[in-house]
Amino acid sequence: MFRIRRSSHCLLGCLGRFGCLAIVAAIPSVGGFCQAAPSAAPGAPELRVFDPSLIDKSVDPCDNFYRYSCNGWFKRNPLPPDETSYGRFTELYELNRLHLKQILEQAAVPSPSRTPNEQKIGDEYASCMDTAAIDKAGIAPLQAELDRIAALKSLTELPPLVGHLQTIGVNAFFGMGSNQDYADSNSVISFYGAGGLGLPERDYYTRTDAKSVEQRKEYVAHVSKIFALAGEPEAQADKDASTVLAIETRLAKASLTITEQRDPQNLNHPTDLDAFNKQLTHFSLRGYLDATHAPASGKMDDMEPKFFAEFNAVLGDTPLDQVKTYLRWHLLHAYAGTSMPTAFDEETWHFYSHILNGAEKQQERWKRCTSRIDSEMGEALGQVYVAKYFPPDAKQHALEMTLAIEQAMDKDVDSLDWMSADTKVRAKEKLHTVMNKIGYPDKWRDYSKLEIVRGDVLGNEERVTQFEFARDLAKIGKPVDKSEWQMSPPTVNAYYDPQQNNVNFPAGYFQPPFYSDKEDDAANYGDMGSTIGHELTHGFDDQGRQFDKDGNLKDWWTNEDEQKFNDRGDCEVKQYDAIEAVPGVHLNGKLTLGENLADLGGLWLAWLAWLDKAQTAHLDMNAKTDGYTPDQRFWVAYAQQWCTQTRPEQLRTQAQTDPHAPDEYRTNTVLTDLPEFAKSFSCKKTDKMVNPKPCRVW
Repeated sequence: MFRIRRSSHCLLGCLGRFGCLAIVAAIPSVGGFCQAAPSAAPGAPELRVFDPSLIDKSVDPCDNFYRYSCNGWFKRNPLPPDETSYGRFTELYELNRLHLKQILEQAAVPSPSRTPNEQKIGDEYASCMDTAAIDKAGIAPLQAELDRIAALKSLTELPPLVGHLQTIGVNAFFGMGSNQDYADSNSVISFYGAGGLGLPERDYYTRTDAKSVEQRKEYVAHVSKIFALAGEPEAQADKDASTVLAIETRLAKASLTITEQRDPQNLNHPTDLDAFNKQLTHFSLRGYLDATHAPASGKMDDMEPKFFAEFNAVLGDTPLDQVKTYLRWHLLHAYAGTSMPTAFDEETWHFYSHILNGAEKQQERWKRCTSRIDSEMGEALGQVYVAKYFPPDAKQHALEMTLAIEQAMDKDVDSLDWMSADTKVRAKEKLHTVMNKIGYPDKWRDYSKLEIVRGDVLGNEERVTQFEFARDLAKIGKPVDKSEWQMSPPTVNAYYDPQQNNVNFPAGYFQPPFYSDKEDDAANYGDMGSTIGHELTHGFDDQGRQFDKDGNLKDWWTNEDEQKFNDRGDCEVKQYDAIEAVPGVHLNGKLTLGENLADLGGLWLAWLAWLDKAQTAHLDMNAKTDGYTPDQRFWVAYAQQWCTQTRPEQLRTQAQTDPHAPDEYRTNTVLTDLPEFAKSFSCKKTDKMVNPKPCRVW
């Protein structure tokens, strides 16, 4: 299955800080605006958008504004052992997750009065929590699939096997799914792209520094341990793990880098299934398409031709037993979490969370099961969540704020001295076409065809994945459903969809510490306003700007304006390239460019919208609340949303794989580019928080 990994606002956990316009193989697990925040733990402080108790006045705001705004939060919130990073997003995420737990525990109690959706989410939660039954069953629930791989007799039988495995969530060799045609956003076609890796992304296989070499050794050891847990003798497990690394390394080297994936032009290779099939001399698409029930003809996108050439070569010169070893690993890998016995679950956590990202303790089972249900049946769970925690008038309040930010961008486009009149007309056409989606879907997803069996946790995961795979492929050849959401309502996140030209803000986000109707506009616009502006700016960042108002990959810029945009973007690339996240690892300015543009542009739009409201209300800009003027409260609220503790291992992973910069730089670097901030705190030109040559696009 394929998804555009949407450009999205920073968040946490498996939702992470990950988001880019590249299309990648999707691997399965993976409140309201006006009401009070969810109940915190006894003795926990109230979550506020602007919190003066978090400010450290011993720090000069013109020297390090992030530390000035957040040191109090750091002292109050030591990094929990089960987290690789912990911040304000995690605070709200955990409070939301407590509410979801209460919903699931109630739904898990067998009752004839349960709705069909309550039965599904409740029985799945109960199944996930029953570790005694999972451990007792051992690997037996997966044996039929292991036998299917073992029965492979020749390469001619491989295509239907790969197809079947992909329908149940196994990341075997490549990925396939539906997506809007780059040339015609009203059409949905099939997309085929690179996949088949067990490490986070391709450069983990190619980097030669000592840390990367060590991580590959740890990966081989992890794969070997999983094979051993599945019953292989130690020597055979070690040999098979080396085989997995060798095959994956070949696939990785033929894949685009994560930076190359950010440019949609690199992924746009339209062809048709017949022509694509002729290129795969060792892999017949017919059996694969029959197994996946995908269209057997018609237009498609071969996203990475170089990758598929190497995939074909791998099949041509790799012994069948090694291919089976590779498939067996990815089957075990796909399910070695909450669906498998404790030993598999803990070993998977040990490598991916502890070794790669530094976690010291695995999260409690209820947390992981709650997140699993949200991932599997987010709209069934979200429908109950919204009814309890997101009142009807919340959407209207959120919409008013969104429209104010959009009006600010309209005026900002007029003020740009580097953009020509013709391009401004096109930019405004796109801006005025943006669709705003807030809170939750107008039409809830239908789960009536999904079967959830209490006590069959692994089978449930298989059926959920098959359900989603089939739902995705059913879109091909049908009208685009622009009302569909890519995130569940309780999610603490937001995203912009470039091919549908819409911004999406789930219900779970619109509450303290990011928005509160009890706090002033300065705080709310500095925090939530900057988020809204961030997502809107994604439509005009280095990726989003390549799509027109209808979501087509189409150039609407004059050559001169495009060059000016790129020159200004290069300023930010160099700015972030210079940042050393951990010793020896710098940020990748090209990888983070889209998010950096959105951070800076979004905060600027929020500032303009807030100034307009302040002027309309004749706000006294010298009056102080909690000891701070309105403009100072705006900047502090922006900074405090990013207060985050992060482990060095996680920072390394983030710097190497994430299109979002670490939170300290999302704060300080952005603010150094805004002279308005320096004026609010009377910073001198020589201060660290003042960039003598600020970067700016929007």
